[in-house]
Amino acid sequence: MMRVYSMNPRIISAFMFAAALAALPALAHGAQIYLDPSTGKYPAGVTFGVDVRLDNQGQCINAAEVDLAYPKSILTAVGVSEGDSIFSLWVKDPTIYGDYGLISFVGGLPGGYCGRVAGDANLSNKLATVYFRFPTSTVTSSSIPQTAVLSFESSTKAVVNDDLGTIADISLAGASYTEILNGQYAPENVWQDAIANDTTPPEPFTVGLYRDPSLFNNQLFAVFSTVDKQTGVDHYEVAEVPTGQLSLPENQWNWTRAVSPYLLKDQNLDGLVEVRAIDAAGNERLESFSTQKIPSTPDWRTRMFAYLAVVGLGGFALVQIILRFLL
Repeated sequence: MMRVYSMNPRIISAFMFAAALAALPALAHGAQIYLDPSTGKYPAGVTFGVDVRLDNQGQCINAAEVDLAYPKSILTAVGVSEGDSIFSLWVKDPTIYGDYGLISFVGGLPGGYCGRVAGDANLSNKLATVYFRFPTSTVTSSSIPQTAVLSFESSTKAVVNDDLGTIADISLAGASYTEILNGQYAPENVWQDAIANDTTPPEPFTVGLYRDPSLFNNQLFAVFSTVDKQTGVDHYEVAEVPTGQLSLPENQWNWTRAVSPYLLKDQNLDGLVEVRAIDAAGNERLESFSTQKIPSTPDWRTRMFAYLAVVGLGGFALVQIILRFLL
C-alpha cells in the first residue's frame, strides 16, 4: 500500500491507539468465549472435534479475534472448520500454527450476533470447530494418562455491535482432554469423514472491482467474500483473464491464491476477473466480474465497512481514524 504520510509511523500509531481508546465508551459486560465440550477422554489416534462458541449474554457481538493455545507436545491439531459458524466475514481464516501450538482467527457478522432466535432448538453460537488428535501411543496401560489443557490467549477479544467499536468485557473458558490408554482402538478421523461427506460448494458470492485514491495508489482492486456451511472455505484463487484468453479452458487461466481485497496485477485488463472459493473438501464456487463494468465513483466503503471494522477490532471509531490518515 502506498505510504501517504511523512510523519514517524510510531508517532502516528501511538496517536491512533490513544484516539481509539478515547473514542471507546464504557465496557460491556458478561459475554463469554468457551470450548465445547469442556472435558473429554479420547483414545490415541482418534480425531475429535472441539467447538469454539460465543455466549453473548444478551449483547450483540459483531466481531471477535480468537487465539487458542494447546500443548503441542501432547495434542495435535489436524484441521479447523468454519462450517456452521455464525460469522460470515473472515478477515483471518481459522489457521493452525502447529509449531507454536496455536489456533487463530478473526471474523465478524454485520449486524452482530444477538443470541439464539426464539424457537430455534439448535445451539447456534459456534465460531469455529477445531479437530484434535492424541498421537498414536505405544505406552502400556499402566502409564499415567496425559491430559491436554487448552486456554485462550489474552489477545482474544470481541467487539460490541454498537457503531462505536466498544470492546466487550468477556470471560474466557478453556478445556482439558485426557488420553485413554486402555484397550485397542481403530484410528478414526472425524475431520476426514467430514471432508469425505462434503459435496456442496461454498455459497454464491459477488466480486466487486474498485478504485480508491486512499488504497493501492488508486489502482484497481477486487473485493470478495463467502461462506461454506460444511467444512468451511479453505482459500480463494483469482484469475485475471484478458478478452483474448476467454476462449481458453478454465484450467489454463493464470490462477493465483489470493485474499480480499486483492490488487490486480494487470491494471489495463480488459476482460474478466474470475474468483473461485474452494472449501476444505475441494468443492469450488466460481464467480466473475467484467472489467468493463467498473464503477466510476465506487462506494466500496459502504460494502466493506463491517469488514474493515473486524480488521481493526477497534470497531468503527478506529476505522474512521485510520481512514482520516489515508485520505
